[in-house]
Amino acid sequence: MSSRNLKHELSGSRSSSKEAGSAFDQLLAAASRPAWPEGHVIATCIEERHPTLTGRIRVRCEDARGGVHESWVATLQGLSVRASDRVLVLKLPHQPDAIIVGVVDGFSHRPDTPQSVAHVLEMKRDEALQVNAENGQPLLRIARNQQGTLIRLLQSDTQVEFPGKLRITASAIEMRARAGSVRIDAADDVEIVGEAIHLN
Repeated sequence: MSSRNLKHELSGSRSSSKEAGSAFDQLLAAASRPAWPEGHVIATCIEERHPTLTGRIRVRCEDARGGVHESWVATLQGLSVRASDRVLVLKLPHQPDAIIVGVVDGFSHRPDTPQSVAHVLEMKRDEALQVNAENGQPLLRIARNQQGTLIRLLQSDTQVEFPGKLRITASAIEMRARAGSVRIDAADDVEIVGEAIHLN
């Protein structure tokens, strides 16, 4: 056997032994890592977004013996968890993964959960969306005109009721009675605030 072949075999055996050693070290590290404790545990969020998986955050907790546990844990749908938040983690018996069931710091300001669009109805320019009663009587129509969106109530007499306070916000508000009078009836004071109030 030539010296060159011997060196090649020795270098190959060394590299294979290094790879085996590194894999063995990884197995030892994984085996020595403590399992997530069962039951309810208060943990702290240290990373709020998984690099590839959605709905998982990295949490860390300490058990009664002082052991530190750290893992990527799934969250219940609708929870908004941020870094440094304290969360309630549940690990059921005979289940491989733990689940975050709530945020303990509930008095802090929580960001609004983004709403997903459940259904989209596309209408062409010459089409309209109409809602009819059970007997076929037209009630409501939504269409487009040159000014924008037109919402038309198709009954001659329509009543709009709300159980609480009604707020209408727009760049400008215009109310017009095409035939008849305008009446405002309030159980308390009526207040009109503006830079200039014009009465005819």
